[in-house]
Amino acid sequence: MVIRYCVRRASTVASNNTSKNKNGRIPKPKEKSHTGRPRYRRTEIVSEKLCNDIADRLRDTLPAPHTCDLIDINPSRGTWSRKLHDLLQPRRHVLVEPALSSYSDHLTPLLNAKDSKYRHAVLLEDALHPDSGLLSKQVTSQVDDSNYATNPNPSLLITANLSGANLKMSNYAGTQSRKFFDDLYLSLWKIRSNIHRYGLVRLLVWIPDDEKDAYIPRTVSARRKQAVMLEASYKISEVAGTSTHTKTTRLRRWPELDREDAARVAAKEAAAGYRTPVSRRDTTPLPHLLSVEPVPKEIRKVAFTTDAEWVPQFLELEHRLRKGDAAWFKKYAYVKYPPRGVLDTPDRRAWRELRRRAKTAYTTHMKAVGLINEERQLVSEWKKLLLNASGSDKPLQPQDEERLKSHAESLNAQVKKLNRTNRSFAEKAIDDCRAYDMDPPVMAWNQREAEPLIVHDGEFEPHELPMALLDVVPRPEFLFRIDTHDRMVCFGHVVRQLYPYFAKSVAEGLKSLVHEGLEDFAATVPGIHDPTRGGWYDLSAFRVRALPADMFVEIALAYERWPFRPSTESILMLGADPQATYSLGDDD
Repeated sequence: MVIRYCVRRASTVASNNTSKNKNGRIPKPKEKSHTGRPRYRRTEIVSEKLCNDIADRLRDTLPAPHTCDLIDINPSRGTWSRKLHDLLQPRRHVLVEPALSSYSDHLTPLLNAKDSKYRHAVLLEDALHPDSGLLSKQVTSQVDDSNYATNPNPSLLITANLSGANLKMSNYAGTQSRKFFDDLYLSLWKIRSNIHRYGLVRLLVWIPDDEKDAYIPRTVSARRKQAVMLEASYKISEVAGTSTHTKTTRLRRWPELDREDAARVAAKEAAAGYRTPVSRRDTTPLPHLLSVEPVPKEIRKVAFTTDAEWVPQFLELEHRLRKGDAAWFKKYAYVKYPPRGVLDTPDRRAWRELRRRAKTAYTTHMKAVGLINEERQLVSEWKKLLLNASGSDKPLQPQDEERLKSHAESLNAQVKKLNRTNRSFAEKAIDDCRAYDMDPPVMAWNQREAEPLIVHDGEFEPHELPMALLDVVPRPEFLFRIDTHDRMVCFGHVVRQLYPYFAKSVAEGLKSLVHEGLEDFAATVPGIHDPTRGGWYDLSAFRVRALPADMFVEIALAYERWPFRPSTESILMLGADPQATYSLGDDD
């Protein structure tokens, strides 16, 4: 018998926030987590201006006034709640606040006002339960519709603040946002949560900014299990957050691709008539230092991004030699082989060494850039030829296919010859370009229609802990494909099994899934060899992390049909906790 797990308390997040001290107050922070965030303190949105700017951005996409109910999880002081209430004028506004006594000065006046539309619930399940009477009949009556499970329900909107204490449970320990999004995915099948019991609802979710890359990564190297699941089942966009430039290199793309993407989004914003306040605009991405010729004149003239410590030392040394050793500098500073000898000074030796290292780094980096651009042009040409062939009912000519394959193999061999640093850079950039150039693009970040509004210091409390707002909308088409219990289990199993191989080849990933019979299994996956669908002719020559979410779905559907796969019961039992085996949160 297949074990199905269903938690009766619809919101683990809300229920775990009910722990209070004797005075009914939330405990004060006692320690900090590894991210630097206090463990027991919820981050507050305190800027009215930020709320106004977000409301202006979302206004045209939200339900018309008086046409929806609003469920507000962890409203805290209610700054964002009041703005959303004024904008929507909801029929009912349910404040799911387990620590009401801590925020009574802010929330009680809203609840006690004459003809108030506000209601209070301690748990999300109370707000959603039809017998509680907290939601209007226009919402709860939709449960009788036979199609409600796969139909969007614009009469209900949910917003949540998922900052604060990490959760510690028997089968989970981690952030509130990770648990919430895990349960949100499972709620599509009414497992763990009843959020979609009245149809598929839209959510506006505030999360700590340093957690957003887990759900809407900006590069394939930051893509994880949960991100793939959410890409397939939800459309996610970042409405507001911190600048891209605050992220580490691991969480950012190749700067040249960022610049190209920024120009694309700027054109879309102009066409759509977005009017983003100047203070909310992100700065144009800068080129990386290694793409700038290592000559002090160029380094001083061109803006770039780097954390290299040798740059100020290089510029200071050049200034010192130009002033104190002008004759030598003018004659030998930029010759290929400057003379050495007893007349060498420490500054001359240091200059030669720094320039040699900088020039080598620049040359090898630009070689990798050349290979990236060549690979990108090859993939583009291949897709164009395939699309032209399908449009004219004529197959791709064998000589063209052989030429493209030969070129691809040559490029792959050249990338493998690069040193470790440049090879890693090239592979990441190639995968990011594949994801960006797909139609539709891979990853939610590449599909955005507008840049997020930039948040600033002082708009949250604590001031040093900014938050990001994500707009989350279910994809009904996902449920038409993953439409049975077995397919749902296989989809989760496929993503979980492939995750350790995200940076490795698709062939290695699929071998971990089916072991023997890789070629036979691959033949059952539609599009796995088609570049126009995110595949490639050689499964050992491209990486799992660049696969579209739709391809993960195709692999899961093929796996569900695979006669040699384990039974659904066996797959469920593979987890440490069989009842929690649906969980797709990352362990790293």
